[in-house]
Amino acid sequence: MPRLFRIVLAAHFLLVNASAAVYYVATEGEDSNDGSRLAPFRTLSRGTRAASAGDIVVVRDGRYGHENIVTGGDGSDINRSPVVLRKSGLPGAWITIRAERKWGAVLDCEMRCDSYINLLNAAYISIQGFVIANGYKEGIHSNDSAHHITIRGNRIEFIANRSTATGLGLSGLYTNPACHDFVIDGNVFHDIGRANGGQLDHGLYLHGSNMTVTNNIFYNIRHGWSIQAADGLTNALIAHNVFAFKNTEGKAGQIMLWNRQANLTIRNNIFFGAERYAIARYQAVITACMIDHNIVYGASQMISNVDGCSIEANRVNTDPLFVNSSREPYDFHLRTASPAIGAGAGSSVPLDFDGLGRKPGAGDIGAFTFTTPVR
Repeated sequence: MPRLFRIVLAAHFLLVNASAAVYYVATEGEDSNDGSRLAPFRTLSRGTRAASAGDIVVVRDGRYGHENIVTGGDGSDINRSPVVLRKSGLPGAWITIRAERKWGAVLDCEMRCDSYINLLNAAYISIQGFVIANGYKEGIHSNDSAHHITIRGNRIEFIANRSTATGLGLSGLYTNPACHDFVIDGNVFHDIGRANGGQLDHGLYLHGSNMTVTNNIFYNIRHGWSIQAADGLTNALIAHNVFAFKNTEGKAGQIMLWNRQANLTIRNNIFFGAERYAIARYQAVITACMIDHNIVYGASQMISNVDGCSIEANRVNTDPLFVNSSREPYDFHLRTASPAIGAGAGSSVPLDFDGLGRKPGAGDIGAFTFTTPVR
């Protein structure tokens, strides 16, 4: 790289960082305000329109509704979302959109908007700490070419809880084949899918490449799979997640591998209460797949067909001994005698769901590293 170009590039990033701003959103704000701490915007849409590379949008506690954005219904191919991200950050200057207090800001479609956030073609965006609820079709939508997206520490819940005969799969998060470089870490996906049966709905529906799914908790995904690894998914790491409870369609598994898959690693997860298999396949042609150091309880097998996958050091018919898996609010931390403690493979995921450092070496399986209970 020529020296002059390096100097110009360095100056550009210094300028970006020096001009970074923090914008605030609050239910008592006004979109005509300047978005400062004392004069916040009222809608997240206004905050994201103001933000540029390196900026932070902070959303204060409260419930933010559908903002007059109304679905066209199951017959419409147009996604209608209150927040449509048309701006991008830069590799060294991401745009961060975060709740001021984790789970204090609720982005509520009220079963009227299709999803609350449409990523469109955005890049270098981080979305942190929200409750994203009651989407008519999805929680977060990405049917364009979004890339370098981090979705961390959110609750995505009660999505598409309605009766419908649509053949369209409904999901907590959808990504299409042009999407790449997503990190989905430390989220809770629960109660996703239609009220009636007959079709399949999912926590994550993932096309694309370079997908990292870590430290998440999935439960009550009643009419499909926690993760639908869709046709063409490549370079995916699914590690240190908890998958809980079977679906009501009688379908096997909590992860589905559908059609062409390549370079998959499924490691250090806990599959609890699945039907027959932890991982199911449908017309799957898989290359370079490693499934290792997982715990399975309820299902009788790790995967329905091993073709294309290396299967190592998994424990089947092994109760992980969660603190509470019998009634809500569930607690998927590990009890003192859990066989998941120290049973994992060496991990490239340094922090757990709670933000605690993982132990070096073997480490613990699941979303939570074990800590001695305080008496």
